[in-house]
Amino acid sequence: MYSNFKEQAIEYVKQAVQEDNAGNYPKAFPLYMNALEYFKTHLKYEKNPKIREAITQKFTEYLRRAEEIRAVLDEGGGGGGSGPAANGGGAAVAARPKTKPKDGEGGGGGGDGEENSKLRAGLNSAIVREKPNVKWNDVAGLESAKQALQEAVILPVKFPQFFTGKRRPWRAFLLYGPPGTGKSYLAKAVATEADSTFFSVSSSDLVSKWMGESEKLVSNLFEMARESAPSIIFIDEIDSLSGQRGEGNESEASRRIKTEILVQMQGVGHNDDKVLVLAATNTPYSLDQAIRRRFDKRIYIPLPDMKARQHMFKVHLGDTPNNLTDSDFETLARKTEGFSGSDIAVCVKDVLFEPVRKTQDAMFFVNTHDDLWVPCGPKQRGAVQTTMQDLAAKGLAAKISPPPIIRADFDKVLARQRPTVSKSDLEVHERFTKEFGEEENEDVVSVFESRMSRLHTTNSWRFLGVDSIPQYNNFPTNKQSDVIIGVIDSGVWPESQSYNDNGLGPVPTKFQGECVSGHNFTQFNCNRKIIGARYYSKGFEAVNGPLENTNQTFFRSARDTDGHGTHTSSTIAGSKVLNASLFGLGSGTARGGVPSARLSIYKACWFEDCDDADILAAFSDAIHDGVDVISLSLGPIPPQPIYFQEAISIGSFHAFQKGIVVCASAGNSFLPGTASNVAPWIVTVGASTTDREFPSYVLLGNLKQLKGFGVNTTPDQGKQYGIVSGSVAAASGIPSRNASFCKKNTLDSNSIKGRIVVCTLETLTDDRNEKAVAIKEGGGAGMILIDPLAKYVLFQPVIQSVLIGTAEAKELQAYMSTEKNPTARIFLTVTHVGTKPAPAMAVFSSKGPNVITPDIIKPDITAPGVNILAAWSPLATEKTAGKSIDYNVISGTSMSCPHVAAMAALLISVHPDWSPAAIKSAIMTTATVTDNTQNFITNDDSTNATPFDYGSGHINPASSTDPGLIYDFDTNNLVDLLCSYGASVAQLKNLTGTPVYCKNPPTPSYNFNYPSIGVANLAGNLSVYRTVTYVGEGPTVYYSRLEAIAGVKASVFPDVLEFSKSGEKKSYRIDFVGYKSSNGSFEFGSLTWRNEVHRVRSPIAVNVVSIF
Repeated sequence: MYSNFKEQAIEYVKQAVQEDNAGNYPKAFPLYMNALEYFKTHLKYEKNPKIREAITQKFTEYLRRAEEIRAVLDEGGGGGGSGPAANGGGAAVAARPKTKPKDGEGGGGGGDGEENSKLRAGLNSAIVREKPNVKWNDVAGLESAKQALQEAVILPVKFPQFFTGKRRPWRAFLLYGPPGTGKSYLAKAVATEADSTFFSVSSSDLVSKWMGESEKLVSNLFEMARESAPSIIFIDEIDSLSGQRGEGNESEASRRIKTEILVQMQGVGHNDDKVLVLAATNTPYSLDQAIRRRFDKRIYIPLPDMKARQHMFKVHLGDTPNNLTDSDFETLARKTEGFSGSDIAVCVKDVLFEPVRKTQDAMFFVNTHDDLWVPCGPKQRGAVQTTMQDLAAKGLAAKISPPPIIRADFDKVLARQRPTVSKSDLEVHERFTKEFGEEENEDVVSVFESRMSRLHTTNSWRFLGVDSIPQYNNFPTNKQSDVIIGVIDSGVWPESQSYNDNGLGPVPTKFQGECVSGHNFTQFNCNRKIIGARYYSKGFEAVNGPLENTNQTFFRSARDTDGHGTHTSSTIAGSKVLNASLFGLGSGTARGGVPSARLSIYKACWFEDCDDADILAAFSDAIHDGVDVISLSLGPIPPQPIYFQEAISIGSFHAFQKGIVVCASAGNSFLPGTASNVAPWIVTVGASTTDREFPSYVLLGNLKQLKGFGVNTTPDQGKQYGIVSGSVAAASGIPSRNASFCKKNTLDSNSIKGRIVVCTLETLTDDRNEKAVAIKEGGGAGMILIDPLAKYVLFQPVIQSVLIGTAEAKELQAYMSTEKNPTARIFLTVTHVGTKPAPAMAVFSSKGPNVITPDIIKPDITAPGVNILAAWSPLATEKTAGKSIDYNVISGTSMSCPHVAAMAALLISVHPDWSPAAIKSAIMTTATVTDNTQNFITNDDSTNATPFDYGSGHINPASSTDPGLIYDFDTNNLVDLLCSYGASVAQLKNLTGTPVYCKNPPTPSYNFNYPSIGVANLAGNLSVYRTVTYVGEGPTVYYSRLEAIAGVKASVFPDVLEFSKSGEKKSYRIDFVGYKSSNGSFEFGSLTWRNEVHRVRSPIAVNVVSIF
């Protein structure tokens, strides 16, 4: 078959040499180029080395000749006259006429000129040659495509000085995508914005039945565009004109027209800087490869997004009388996901006839004050029983007016209309985009490396005093029922009693989500409590391979096999369940913070890892679905990436823009500067204790009792066992230090048999149960593990075991060193309520300062995160000593975050009109910094905690619903804050999704209106400004009180704020003067505004870097 390529090449060479010898170089050049293309294709298949060598020699000869002709043509050479020697002969090329020859003059003789004139006349009648009046704003969305086209056309025309040297404008754009997405409309907008002549031509206009005429039509089209420059040639359905080349079965006419297009787009002998070629296709794979390569930019125009669809409905409806609100348009946009622009146009066109249909069918009309007859119901005042025909018969046809369009008209039409673009169509375009194109997708706000985040692993509500909150007990529960919390986590176990929907009303109408079926999960697993469930794994599998290759238990659905997601979501909004416990521990009524609220589940985590791509997809759906709060008990592994390159920061910013409160855990890395999820628009949550413990006591042989922790619910033998240290029970060849860690195959079974083994940790992340298993397999009777995290890890061992802290370990070691045969007994675990002091900071809770925006104190708040009882997945047995349980007790900032998410939901039910920033402010400024002994909250080592441990303090739900004053901020303020840290325009656009620009100079970061006050670099003195909004009732006066800051003199002006009505705003200033360097560390204080009822407290953190 490949011999056809050689024969075609020889035929083109014959024609090229003929034109070359005749001096007709503009025609000779493309013929040589075609011959070279066929020779090159033939060489791919030719196996005979001698033939390959001969063809290569000819190829080189013809290529050199083509380059000589092209050089002369580029210099203005045409046909006839002096030029390069052709094949060693004396034929010449004359200078190409600088102006188009008149009929009968030059240009190959009068015949050609007359023929060209006829062709041009035909083209003029076929094409649309205009300057359209379509503006950028008329095209909904497509911002990336607009920006690229602006670079191609508008900037070169308006700012030609930008395009000098090697910087040249783009010359050819291919717009591809599903039909009806506005490609033609976009092309017209380009012409208008660039003030260019617009040549709109379809492929059929350039095809002629006469041999050779199609190529001339193409040539004349480009020549006409050059004469009218700046101009735009728009070729619609270019695939029908430039389909892929066949292997010998393609017609000569088709091949010739494609060749001519290639030549014209290459611009041989012409200056085409002011001519842009725009082409559109719905089938990009059909394009000839050479043609495709001629397009500098290939841009995918997808189906319109929600914002664009909303705009389209308004544009197509125009000034037609209607009663639709912005909310109605938003609902219509949501309902038409998957619709193209033309689908929406057809929908609106159908709707426009609905009032006419109503008028035709109406049996009653009313005469309005404008003397118009409008259809009405039989009971409407003034209704007259008549028909449209009867009124027309009475000469009132011109007085009949159809009713305005209403939402129900759209609902009726949409019930019978379906999108015309199929899923398979979209997959084809997405595949082409990956291979050859550039995606125009406004859901893509930035491109960054996909990282993995990790999960941050009801007595707490009693401890927080939720039952005593008047708003909680007296506020109508249907208000809470309208609040929807989205939980991005490891899924849910829907059969848990914590998700029963007893007493709940219908699903809120605002919810736009769905219950996605999957492995062992159907839509019937959702109810009026779990109203939505989705799952995401593409990101995880792209990094780790298929889930099936992990050799772990999983369900490809929203069903939870880890337990983490079930625990967090039930903590937020679990229904009340009587007699819930862990093997009898913590027995009582389990319930979430807002048991009447609804849950929408987004499973983005698999085996404790959560990929950025899956997290962003979950955010996108949660925002679309209409949730009020998003809770994430997960975060990036420290150090925290910058906000522009991290999924949770980006996703939560878009949620904030939509009025959604986002709460996220600070992490469990316990070291300074390791707090994650520190973006200012996120409520970042640390972890603290409650007054409930689960101690398991150890009785030593000397009758001393040690307090330890562990889940020991199996009755012991009532006797003392011998104790042995793992370090002295080492297996043969194992160093004593290694044996002290009690890992598999490190202990001598004869030494530990029937004894309690004392072990230590190699690292804080050691698997504690692995040690218990090793001891059990060796015949040991129990384990005592020396663990700094003892009271924070409710350990569920396979044998009697207990974790003891450092102080208890010293007593144990002293006893064992003085007793020849030491013994001990481990007692059953008990529940102890009323522990003091509480709360105290959990040792594992990640701490500030904020490493990204250091003037913003993080975490924001702390909440109960130690030994929290909540629902569990019965399949998550790896963390429960192999036992299948329905409720579990675990610790972590993962457990504290849901408490704050529930608190935010409670505030939204009380104050539905408050912004996310106002909700955050109420949570922070009402927090407490004292424990149940009325002393300051402490750390695990009994030192006073600081704002870098607990942020503004421990949550106080009882006060948060009535904070008195709030600190509010919006997206513009956040942009200004990021500008102060040097964010570029590109970074801001990636984050916000729209072009934004920084003020010059930006507002200093320490003046961002945050509820806490941070100054990371105090050099001498500066002033910090804040604005508060009064949200109380009636006139009031607030007085300030400053807590002293070491090394800093601070004063407030004014120190009294008077308010006359709710909603009033007042600003104040704090002047800081540093008189002693902080030596690189922060000093802390606070500012509190008080009236007769309220206490509005803001922590202060200052780092004095220099003094004057």
